[in-house]
Formats: sequence, C-alpha cells, structure tokens
Amino acid sequence: MKVLFVCTANSCRSQMAEAWARHLFPEGWQAASAGLVTYRITDRTRWVMEEAGVSMEGQCPKTFDRFDLDEFDLVVTLSEEAGRFLPELAHPERHLRRPMDDPMASDGDPEERREDFRTGRDLVRSVVQDLVDGRLGPGG
Repeated sequence: MKVLFVCTANSCRSQMAEAWARHLFPEGWQAASAGLVTYRITDRTRWVMEEAGVSMEGQCPKTFDRFDLDEFDLVVTLSEEAGRFLPELAHPERHLRRPMDDPMASDGDPEERREDFRTGRDLVRSVVQDLVDGRLGPGG
C-alpha cells in the first residue's frame, strides 16, 4: 500500500499523517505527504508529535506536483482546499477526502493552541489507524 497525504501547506496535518503512517503502517506500506503549497513545519507540530512519541525526523515540506499522483494506491486529502484543488486522479475512487480543522488556524492563548494541535494530531492518527484497520479505502 502506497499512500500520499495532502493538505494545504504540508506544514502540519499531512506531515503529522506521514509521521503517524511511518509509525503505524505495516511493513512494506509506504507513506508520503505534500501540500498545494509549502510552509515550514512548525515547532508546535513537531512538539506535539514528539509528545506522542512519534518522530518527524527527515520530513520536509513538498508540493504535490513532485509526485505522480496515480502511482499511489490512495491519496488522502486532509483539507477542504486540497480536496478541491488536487487534480483528478486517473482512478478518482483512490482519492479519499478526510478534511479536518487546521491546527495552524488556532488563535487562542498558548495553552488553547497546544490543545488544538493535540486534537489535530489525534484526529490525524485516527485517519491513519482507520487505513491500517481497513476501515478506509478506495471509494471510502
């Protein structure tokens, strides 16, 4: 199984998904992440993943046009924008839309922002775990 996770800027949600996938996917499964555009991976993103015991070592922002989307078994979009602006796949049923709130948009005090990032991290983990458990797949 080869999965690409895409969000708007490849700085938070899709990066978290790539890290969770590397942590949770069975041997032989592959994961990558990308964005419509790129922005640096924030310290808060890295921090909440490290807090969960998941490394983001070696990950860097990339745009989706670096990949041949049709080489992936699944392309999972994690933002409304990515779902709308991603080019149509040769097999559209391989595009799974799982939009969620962007922790980067949090505007609360520092503790509220940390909680928003933790919530985002946990939502992303559940999407990845659903893939592993077979609850998500083409057409799902």
